[in-house]
Amino acid sequence: MNATRTLKLVSLALATALLGGGAWLAQSGLKRLAFERQQYAQLQLGLDNARRLIPEVQQREQLVRSINDVARQVERMGFDPSQWGERKLRRSQGPATRVEAAQFLGELGRGGAGAIFVADLFDISTVSPEASLFLPPQPGDQGLTLGVSGTLHFQTVSVSQPLRAKP
Repeated sequence: MNATRTLKLVSLALATALLGGGAWLAQSGLKRLAFERQQYAQLQLGLDNARRLIPEVQQREQLVRSINDVARQVERMGFDPSQWGERKLRRSQGPATRVEAAQFLGELGRGGAGAIFVADLFDISTVSPEASLFLPPQPGDQGLTLGVSGTLHFQTVSVSQPLRAKP
């Protein structure tokens, strides 16, 4: 009877050890599963972010191709960047008479082919809602608001040399 009892106790101890080992393996497996799920979520987030950025990357690639095309065209036309200067212009938005606005805008275009104005901001509007930019002012006209900022590119050498197109 002692032998059967010992055998039962040994079997019980062995089963308890196996159950404890199985529980430990299950717990470590669950921890590993939670870690893997967290990594998967992070990788999925990174993938979603990368997919969201693809259109921007494609747009930037197109911009680079466009810039390269323009550079090749400039090269073919014989433009020399060292023969051009630039000046930043800014007129804070504020009131102006029609004569002042016309004079200011006329000065921007006075350089002809030797000057190019690239506006970053250009805003002109009438103060009176019933007034028009394109019709003569009516009595009681309150003038305009004018705001301009940008870069004036101008040739630093004689304009008498015509631009040449390279084959």
